[in-house]
Amino acid sequence: MVFKAYDIRGKYREEIDEKFAYSLGRVIGELYKDKDILVGRDVRIGSEKLLPYFISGLMENANVYYAGVISTPLLYFATKNSYDLGVSLTASHNPPVYTGFKMCDRKAIPLSPLEEIKPYFKYYEVKEEKINLDELKVDVIDEYKKFFLKRIGRLNHKIAVDFANGATTIAEKEILDEILEEKVFINSEPDGTFPSHLPDTLKEECLKDIKRAVKEHNCELGLIFDGDGDRLGMVDETGETLRGDILTAIIAREILKEKRGAKIIYDLRCSKVVPETIEKFGGIAIKCRVGHYFIKKLMHKEDAEFAGELSNHFYFKEIGYFESPLLALYYIVKAMENKKLSELREEFSKYYHSGEINFKVKDQREVLERIKEVFKDCKIEELDGVSVYCKNFWFNIRPSNTEPLLRLNLEAEDEETLKEKLEEIKKIILGA
Repeated sequence: MVFKAYDIRGKYREEIDEKFAYSLGRVIGELYKDKDILVGRDVRIGSEKLLPYFISGLMENANVYYAGVISTPLLYFATKNSYDLGVSLTASHNPPVYTGFKMCDRKAIPLSPLEEIKPYFKYYEVKEEKINLDELKVDVIDEYKKFFLKRIGRLNHKIAVDFANGATTIAEKEILDEILEEKVFINSEPDGTFPSHLPDTLKEECLKDIKRAVKEHNCELGLIFDGDGDRLGMVDETGETLRGDILTAIIAREILKEKRGAKIIYDLRCSKVVPETIEKFGGIAIKCRVGHYFIKKLMHKEDAEFAGELSNHFYFKEIGYFESPLLALYYIVKAMENKKLSELREEFSKYYHSGEINFKVKDQREVLERIKEVFKDCKIEELDGVSVYCKNFWFNIRPSNTEPLLRLNLEAEDEETLKEKLEEIKKIILGA
């Protein structure tokens, strides 16, 4: 069978099949000869079909342990301090026809497919060997579950959860079932065809189910996981969506109440309210380029307490410097002790934000150079694409890590400026 490929950086794509999976396993096994490798998978059809071929390749040279269907945060948790490498067959939030491989070291920092795998990759002929997965099975859920039950305790708010039929329908579902006093679970059975909607926390069409559940059951908040469980989307009691940067600001404030002076990282697409909140409450705000590879490396380097991205990734030092939607939920609920979530959303929505807008262009580099020329009188940074900071607005435009697109995020101090500058920048990008 042939599936579309997806990897952690999105730069190296091709259709993948059993031969590719076996060959990748052989290559990884050779790179980690005689080392211990933990393997898990999401619920996708491709992940299940390609799993035995990948494991067969690994077993030529490495010691393999199979975790079953697990979320990506659980893979990170289980790998740290126990295995030399963790691998999950997953395609995150992408459509059902996609699958791929996420790999992390003991620090949960992902391997770069371009730098650490592609130079060594080659094809091997598949060996027809039957793999008994039961003999390789290990329990990684128990310790994960114990950690959260002890750390979070019980949450007495009424919460709706959309598992999106993804990998969180196993361990995270068990944990939330015990943690939540009142809950409404939807799309809570694993199904790699994703019958209800794509497992994406960012697309509004994927949030219809959770918004409906919140309103129908009078819940105080609703949350949705993506396909592999490393992103957490959230809606308030009125059904309004909270952007990832607003959630980042709320969580940052709660953490700084406990740990004043902590370093907190945010991605450069985030609203100005994020660094302003961090600094107001005694923290050190550190800007980072987009992507969990860069966020995690910087968190280790700076010993940062927390990091958040516009894309609904939330990272915590206390669990191992990697994503933890469950800890994000804990801090959001903590912030709701005296306020509704809608009130928190309004409090932190100081500026007018465009959201992320995508553009297909022929020459990305030429567009970025044109942007720099037009806005040469403003402050310009090139940490990731081009960021432009002017008097009453700012924006970032950057090439996508996963698609052949330019992504624009624009923020302004008033709605009129937002509309005006959005039209101006669109014309520059499209060459009008």
